[in-house]
Amino acid sequence: MKDNKEDIEVKEEGKEPSETAEDAKEAAEEPSIASDQTIEIESLRTEIEKMSQQAKENYDKYVRLYAEFENYKKRMVKDQADFLKSANERLIKDILPVIDNLERAVEHAKEPSEGSKGELQDIKGLIAGIELTVKQFKDLLGSLGVEEVMSVGEPFDPTRHEAVSHVETDKYDNNIIINEFQKGYLLNNRILRPAMVSVAKRLEKKEDVVSEESEEK
Repeated sequence: MKDNKEDIEVKEEGKEPSETAEDAKEAAEEPSIASDQTIEIESLRTEIEKMSQQAKENYDKYVRLYAEFENYKKRMVKDQADFLKSANERLIKDILPVIDNLERAVEHAKEPSEGSKGELQDIKGLIAGIELTVKQFKDLLGSLGVEEVMSVGEPFDPTRHEAVSHVETDKYDNNIIINEFQKGYLLNNRILRPAMVSVAKRLEKKEDVVSEESEEK
């Protein structure tokens, strides 16, 4: 009687015995699937926390590096200002003796002299003082890497000379510099200021012109 009652209950539910076994199996598998999903979620959560921590550390490094770079820029600006100040100070100290000599030459020229002979001596003394001052200036510029551009008697070089006139002459070859109006200077072998010069233009002699015309005929 017991077996019949169970059969009746199963039939009333509309399920076969095999279906009931599958349901029981699926019910047994559900906790395993849920457990796997929980583990995966925990793993993802852990990974996210690691990435968040890494991002925070990277941001902190960026902030520190940015602050260090800003401090470095400020130090560089300060160092450059200090260097220029020091360089200007050295240059001014080197120029002061030159100014002293110019002032001495001027004061010497203002002193009264007796007769034409005394005036001549005053002029010679003034010239000597000025020449000494010019030499001091040139020596100072030379110590800073400044050199004069060679001009008179040299071939014209457009990278170092600026021609302000061309002079026809039979005493010089074409393109030779015959006069200098303003000196040119180089700074560490680079042009600082070109020399202003006049350049020779070869004057053709009449004999040469007649000879050329006869050859053409």
